[in-house]
Amino acid sequence: MNFLKTSVLILLLALLPSTAMSQDIQKAGIHDFKNIIESSKGKVLIINFWATWCSPCVKEFPGLMNLRREFTEDDLTIVGISMDYGARPVENFVKLNKVNFPILIDDESIGSMLDIKSIPRTLIYNRAGEQILDHLGFISEESFRHIVERLLQKP
Repeated sequence: MNFLKTSVLILLLALLPSTAMSQDIQKAGIHDFKNIIESSKGKVLIINFWATWCSPCVKEFPGLMNLRREFTEDDLTIVGISMDYGARPVENFVKLNKVNFPILIDDESIGSMLDIKSIPRTLIYNRAGEQILDHLGFISEESFRHIVERLLQKP
């Protein structure tokens, strides 16, 4: 009986990663990065570079998720670009934390182009698609909200 229970449990655990992920985590390159910026014109865009092993990055996530709930998709786009080397930790993080905005994994071309050496790093674009902030380090939820609200007041 124990053997049967153990076998079923092992089978379920083996199937879990492929069937239970809430997002399909894709690699992204420079072309994808530029498309995100272009397709987000008319909205405020936050691109957050992070990794699962980065404490300040993980600390920022609840604030970003709250912003996603607070502002409509018509006003705000948030995209997380993970600097992790593998998809599994990112998929597990996204599922465990019920992340409510798209997460991509850098194919290393974006980080190279932007010379990203430290994270968290956040880029914020206005509705015209112009970069208005390139910030290295943690940003509080209140600061994010203040920036987004200010940018949404401008045409």
